[in-house]
This record gives sequence, structure tokens and C-alpha cells, in this order.
Amino acid sequence: MDVESESGWHVGGEMNAFYTDDVALFSASQRLSLQEDPTQPVIQTTGQGSSGVFEPVAHLTRSLQSSWGRTDLTARAQGFVFTDQAAFSHGTYGAQLTQALPGGETIFRMRYHYGPHLFLGNHGPGELRSSDRGGEYVTTHFGTAELERKLLENVTIRGLARYGDRSYNESFAHRNTRFWTLGTHIMWEIKPGIGLVVGYHYERGLADGRHNPQIGEDISYVTHYVEAELEARFTDKLTLLGGFDLEQTNYTSGLPGDDFLGAREKIYQGEVLARYQLTEALALSIGYLHGRWKLSYEEEAARINTVTFGSLLRF
Repeated sequence: MDVESESGWHVGGEMNAFYTDDVALFSASQRLSLQEDPTQPVIQTTGQGSSGVFEPVAHLTRSLQSSWGRTDLTARAQGFVFTDQAAFSHGTYGAQLTQALPGGETIFRMRYHYGPHLFLGNHGPGELRSSDRGGEYVTTHFGTAELERKLLENVTIRGLARYGDRSYNESFAHRNTRFWTLGTHIMWEIKPGIGLVVGYHYERGLADGRHNPQIGEDISYVTHYVEAELEARFTDKLTLLGGFDLEQTNYTSGLPGDDFLGAREKIYQGEVLARYQLTEALALSIGYLHGRWKLSYEEEAARINTVTFGSLLRF
């Protein structure tokens, strides 16, 4: 949802198709990004099957000019539709205000994200304290504010702050979490056609379980997240993108006997994507993602592999 170059109405959309070998990790792996929701939770019992997934995306932007500068108002809707495991299908919705400030070197951006009733999966027998509670669902709200400033002709820096909450279904209400995030992103145009983005987020989450010692589970946490993304345009039509993500979550529970007491989670993820601009309005893409998720109290890491085929349409 970048600032458009012309005033008026702008409509865009995407349709992506995926094949993933782990439906329980898929949604979180797709949102492991500086501009998405990199700390979206996953269930401890991964490996709940494979599926094809369709992702329709639509966004509508109204661009205005004023004495302040350019203003863009955008509404966006996204869905993940699972062909084999429909319970994991869900949608997210968002709105964004982008304001170019006087001078043309600074942009202010505000975003709102709403992800209702996301099914995380079913817990395995005897897993933690959750095996007899059935399926786990979470609803996420958060707001983000960003300030972007061009420092040099080829270097831009962005500061980010966000605040939000995750509300779980009744059986997991002790996991209800409020969180805040601070981040810094640097965008460097190494040379024409080649750009690098590097970013870091610090996040603190406080769960209701810390006030309910009788339940004996507190998923409060501190997360450090780093992403690097390289984009290289080889021709006027062909662009290659590569990204690497590293995330470490340290759980801060102080409850005796809690499985999360002293626990840590590490995530490594890499992705490559090739995009071909078929026409001015239509681009096609193909990509591959691999991720590794490891909780310190588990013997083996969970892994996800996803293949992507996509199209991007713009009016």
C-alpha cells in the first residue's frame, strides 16, 4: 500500500495459490514480515496436515492533494481459503492512512489490523495444560504508527510503534495478551534496480495468565525479530526477491511448574520469489518458503515448506 503517484481512486488485487505441508504454521509464516504481524501465535501441536491454499486480496485507495501534501486512504481485505482443511480458512481486514509531510522527505503512516476468529488448531493429547480444551482460536486487533524519513538520496529510515491485543476463546482466555512493539527499518538502494531492507522489532506481550496462578500457565513474552530482504530487478519485467527472518521469543512466566517457565522459541525462515511483469497492470510470481520453529522444551523442531504461485492486478 505505497503512496500512489496520481490522485483519484485506485483499485488493486491479488490472487495467490499455495501448497503447504503444515496448515498449523502456514498463516503465521506468511505474516512473518516487518509490515505484517510477525508475532502471530501458533499452536504447539504442529504437523496437522497439508493443504492447498488460495489467497484473494483486494484493496481500494483514495488519493487526495491538500496544503499538507499528498494523502492516501486505503481499505484492504485478505483471505486464506484452505482447500483440504476448511477450519483454518480465515480473513483479515485493514485500513491505512498515509500522509506525505511538507518538504517531500517525510511520510507519516497509520495502520489498523483486524484478524477475527483465527483457528490455530487442536492440541495433542497431554500437551502442556491444554489437551482437554479443544480447538484454540484467537482474534487480533492492533494499530501501527510509522514515520519514514529520507536521509540520503538512496537511504530511507522508518520508525515503527504498534499496540494491540489478542483475545482467545473461553477455554484459553488466560492467554489473552496485550502487546506493544518498537521497530526500526532501513531501506537502502544499493544501486539502481537493487534494494535492501533491514529491520528490527522489540516486542513485549503481557498475558492474563500472570494474574491467575491457579491456572499455572503464563505466555507473557519478550520477542526480538530481525528481517533482511533483498530485491533485484534484472530486466524491466523480471524481479527477484529474497528474504530471511530470525525471531527469538523468551517467555517470562514466573509461575512454578509452568511449562513456559524459562522457555524460549526460535524461528528461522527464508523465502525466494520471482515476479514477472506481464503487462503494465498484471504481474505473475512463483516462490518457495522454508521455515523452522523450535521451542526449547520440545525435542524436535517443526518445519514448514510452502510453494507459491501468484498474480497481482492493478487498475
